[in-house]
Amino acid sequence: MMKKLSCIILIAAITGFSGCNKKADEIDYNPNVLSAKDYVKAEDALFDVINAFFKGVNDTAVLNSGFGYIDDCSVYYYPGEDSMTYGYGSVDRYCHDQKYRRGMFIAKFDGDVFEQGVNARIITDSLFVNNIPYETNLNITNLGINLSNLTEFKIELISSLYFLPDTAVKNGITLNGTLSLVWEEGHSTPEIHEDDTYLVSGSITGISSDLYQFSVNIQTPLVNYLDCCWLKSGTSGITVPGAQYPDGTMDYITEDECNNLVNFFFNDNLFFEVIR
Repeated sequence: MMKKLSCIILIAAITGFSGCNKKADEIDYNPNVLSAKDYVKAEDALFDVINAFFKGVNDTAVLNSGFGYIDDCSVYYYPGEDSMTYGYGSVDRYCHDQKYRRGMFIAKFDGDVFEQGVNARIITDSLFVNNIPYETNLNITNLGINLSNLTEFKIELISSLYFLPDTAVKNGITLNGTLSLVWEEGHSTPEIHEDDTYLVSGSITGISSDLYQFSVNIQTPLVNYLDCCWLKSGTSGITVPGAQYPDGTMDYITEDECNNLVNFFFNDNLFFEVIR
């Protein structure tokens, strides 16, 4: 009888231990993964605007004649108003990166375009990419030459709102924060944007379409090569306070010099997103 009782206790103990392990393995990574996926999509939309701005602001044709057609974007410069408009028309325009765009954004400068110390205020106006509305309000300031003898720009992201194409999702992805862009390559030929590369650092906070709060801190500078449709490489840390394992890493992997795959790591588990 004692032997039988001992066996029952042993079996119960093993079963209980296995049950605890099973429960410990049942981790909900949705807050982490959904927030990371939402972030890289909204970030991509943000840099779509930023990169178009930098391509146009140094273009010789734009500065000399007041107009340039750059990567399917009509760029107008109004010297008397210290402003530039970047437009895709009122109907969808098929662009070089196989996306459809319509609408515009406006850059208003508080001085000569785009000298040291001058700030550009950028605001979107009915901008749609693949029929998805994107709204942003940001400042880009030319800080001049830094200690590394490279031109540096400060980006103050006042607001950013990006909606997913999924009609079942009612909430937009919001972002705000401060970034630094260092003009690492191509600065000796500012009129040629095809060789321009910027190193990105800084931090962003936001709320996902599922209403998860998150914060992002760039750990290894992101490589922003203007002629690549996505961020080229780098790593960022992401923290989702509402998740069981709040901290993770986003790796913009380098493959064939330009790649739209981003890997996410949470609690040593790999997830990923392919940016369209």
